[in-house]
Amino acid sequence: MDFLNRPGRLERPGMPVPWPAMLDLITSTLMVFMLVTTLELAFGNDDMEAALTRTKQEKFLQDFQQEFAPEIGRREIRIERHLDFIQVLFSDGVLFRPGDHHLQATGQRLVSRCARVFARAGTSGYEQIQVEGHTDNVPLDRSAYPSNNWELSTARALSVVEFLSREETSFASVLSANGYSSNRPVADNLTQAGRNLNRRIEIRLFFSGTHASERERHKRSPR
Repeated sequence: MDFLNRPGRLERPGMPVPWPAMLDLITSTLMVFMLVTTLELAFGNDDMEAALTRTKQEKFLQDFQQEFAPEIGRREIRIERHLDFIQVLFSDGVLFRPGDHHLQATGQRLVSRCARVFARAGTSGYEQIQVEGHTDNVPLDRSAYPSNNWELSTARALSVVEFLSREETSFASVLSANGYSSNRPVADNLTQAGRNLNRRIEIRLFFSGTHASERERHKRSPR
C-alpha cells in the first residue's frame, strides 16, 4: 500500500508534501560528490595543486611585468618562468657599484618595489624566496671585505635578503641567501658582454611544494 495515500494518514489541508524536495536535495548532493570524486580520480591532488600554482604564477607575472615594464624593456631586469618557481634576474650594475656589496640608492628603490609586488601574493603564497649572488671570473683579490668573489657574491645576496626582510618583515621565515662566485655562469666569460651577464642577482620564488634539493633529501630519508 502506498504510504503517502494510506488511509488514516493525517494531513493538513494545503500543506505541501516534502518528499519531492528532499529527493531533489539528496540527488544533487550525490551528483556533487560523484563529480568531485571523478575529478580527483582523473586528475589527482598533485595535478590540482599544480593548476593552483600556475594560477598564482600567472597573477604574479602580470603584476611584476606591469610594475617593471621600463626596466624589463631596458634589459636591466629579466623574469623567467619555470615549472615550480619564477626567477627574477638583476644585472649587478643596477643594484651595486663595482666590487661593492652594499645596495646603491637605485638598487634600494628597485628591491623596495620588488618587496611590494612580492607582498601582494602574501607570505602564504610562497614556500621559499631564495636570493642568489653570482660574479664573473675576474679575480677579486684585496684585504678589505669582501676579499674574493665567493665573499662578494654571498655578501650581495645577503644585502638583498636583509633589505627585503626590512621592507616586509613577514618574509623573514621564507628568505634565504646563497653565493656561487663565478661557478654558475650563464654566458661566456671570455667577452665583456658575457661577463656583464654573469654578474647578477637571481631571486627565485617557489610557489608550491619543496624545491628539488628538499625533495631529494626527503626521498633519501629513512621511513
